[in-house]
Amino acid sequence: MMKTISILGCGWLGLPLAESLIKDGYSVKGSTTTDLKLPVLQSKSIDAYKIVLNPDLIGENAEKFFDCEVLVLNIPTLRRNDIIEYHFLQIESVVNHLRNSACKKIIFISSTSVYGNKNTEVDENSKTLPDTLSGEALVIVENYLRQNKNFDTTIIRFGGLIGPGRNPAKFALSRDVIEYSDTPLNLIHLDDCIGIIKCVLEKDVWNEIINGVCEYHPTRKEFYSLSAEKLSLPEPEFREGKEPYKIVKSKKINSLLNYQFKFPNPLDSL
Repeated sequence: MMKTISILGCGWLGLPLAESLIKDGYSVKGSTTTDLKLPVLQSKSIDAYKIVLNPDLIGENAEKFFDCEVLVLNIPTLRRNDIIEYHFLQIESVVNHLRNSACKKIIFISSTSVYGNKNTEVDENSKTLPDTLSGEALVIVENYLRQNKNFDTTIIRFGGLIGPGRNPAKFALSRDVIEYSDTPLNLIHLDDCIGIIKCVLEKDVWNEIINGVCEYHPTRKEFYSLSAEKLSLPEPEFREGKEPYKIVKSKKINSLLNYQFKFPNPLDSL
């Protein structure tokens, strides 16, 4: 039977995810916050809806959007001083709309920022000790969703996202000096983000927490040096040392999903 997937947030990750799912035979509904993007979604065979979380959910025909088997909840945390309360109210508003819907399964896109930088390795069984407001907001929302017994929730904590149009080196290379060049990075390519989400759907893996991070953790110097070379930019000046860091291990990628990374080393994607 064809599954209907609704993706709340068809941006940098959500839009190519929707396209990939449609190619695999899924029926996909997608949301955007602007009228201008509705025809873009429609042109890709996505059933498009305008939905805004401000923080209450506003959108015509929202009940039709949530008439699905699986909801991919892909709402980034905004840079706001009140983001902890604001993000919770956003997700609470979504959950309130789900109460009378057919949707009983959620994939929540989270971040490895929930672990904080404690100069150690972490995996899915590690405690969440965020050191940013957005990380705190995500921990609260994760716990809220997991405690709700009306649906099954799988949480995917992605590392730093790289891929088409998103190379963090472009910003870093605009600086005169790159500090803490020995700091390890936790990265994942867009193609692997999509592959992991699809693997969760195909294998019906629910009520789990999964880290999505490349197996290899390049240092800033490795990543930015190669990025500069690929972008035909001068070799940047580095200042040695490490700032607080973490090395995120994705143990459940193998044990639960048996997923094979397309880019286990993010340097290969540059």
